[in-house]
Amino acid sequence: MTEPAHPLNRPLPPDVAAGEAAFIQFYQQYAVFSWPWAWRRTAIFGSIGVAASILFGASHGLMVGVASEAISVTLVGALSNLVLVGAGPVLAAVVRHAGWSRRIERVAVIAAVICGMLCGMVANALAESFHVHLMNAHGFMLEMSPGVQGSDLHMGLRYALDASRDLAILFVASGGLGWPAYFSEARRWAEHRRRIELEKLSQQKSEADLRLTLLQAQVEPHFLFNTLASVRSLVTSDPQRASETIDALAQHLRATLPKMRAETGAVQSTLGEQFAICESYLHLMKVRLGERLRVDIHLPPQLRDVPFPPLLLISLVENAIKHGVEPKPGVTHVIMAARIVEEEGRKRLEVQVEDDGAGLKLGMGEGTGLANIRTQLLTRFASSASLELSERNAGGVLARLVLPLETAAA
Repeated sequence: MTEPAHPLNRPLPPDVAAGEAAFIQFYQQYAVFSWPWAWRRTAIFGSIGVAASILFGASHGLMVGVASEAISVTLVGALSNLVLVGAGPVLAAVVRHAGWSRRIERVAVIAAVICGMLCGMVANALAESFHVHLMNAHGFMLEMSPGVQGSDLHMGLRYALDASRDLAILFVASGGLGWPAYFSEARRWAEHRRRIELEKLSQQKSEADLRLTLLQAQVEPHFLFNTLASVRSLVTSDPQRASETIDALAQHLRATLPKMRAETGAVQSTLGEQFAICESYLHLMKVRLGERLRVDIHLPPQLRDVPFPPLLLISLVENAIKHGVEPKPGVTHVIMAARIVEEEGRKRLEVQVEDDGAGLKLGMGEGTGLANIRTQLLTRFASSASLELSERNAGGVLARLVLPLETAAA
């Protein structure tokens, strides 16, 4: 959907406006050649022109000693200056508010400023002629600005310089300096929208990081409570093993909590770090379960530094222990493996947690840990990542994570 155009009668955003907040430039807070821009600019520079006309009229009145002529010269000069500074902006504002196509509008705005220059030139000539006429009536015998006399090179050069000066003054006074701001307005709007989009993306990322931190705050106590519950059951049945489990738990926490609590640990990690956390946890479980648990870990060296979301794997491993190993009598194998696979012509990272334990049961995929994993995947990768749980032919469960393969940090 196309974004609606910014109304010309409303102030521009500060990073789009061409001027400053100073009084002499406050009109530039609006779109160039809009009505608010035109009348504010005319009011500012017109008031300066009117003040100059009052001084000039007073000087004329003192010189000829006629108060009525002072008033007449003042009014004519003031009108001339208002035409000079207002005709171009007003004509350009009429064009800009006409709703023409961008290409036609640009040409018409240029023509409007040039017409304003011509109007200012005529008004200035008429005002000068009126003043000369009054002065001549009092015997001062003034003349209009001289033209080129004969082929005198000196006079010709002087006339050219005077004409260039007058044209520059007319161009500035009639709004010609507004052209650069007018033609660059589309670019400033594009930069403004890009800046807004970047700020919006930054805010969304911050909100996503906060959601991930909250989700992971649920994972940590979930893991700790389950482990402490198992220790509690061992205290009466096997105190020695309970003591060894507590030692292994302390070692596991010393190894993993600094990574979880690091400044960027809530949202950034590597596959090698997450495998190390899971390996520490599985060692803790081996202390508690003894020969009932056997572990195999396969992590290619080239994948250790690949970026990987924190605390996803530990939930899958904990799930395998809780639902696969603990309910099954005898020995159970837990296998962790990672590899690169190719899907739809793109390389992706596949991580598997596999066990030959008790197998899938009704409602097994609806726990807090798996729900958090799916929410994290959705928050981080939208539809580009997936988690699949399936039952193995030989019994047990295969949990398969497939994520976009990110480049390892340098």
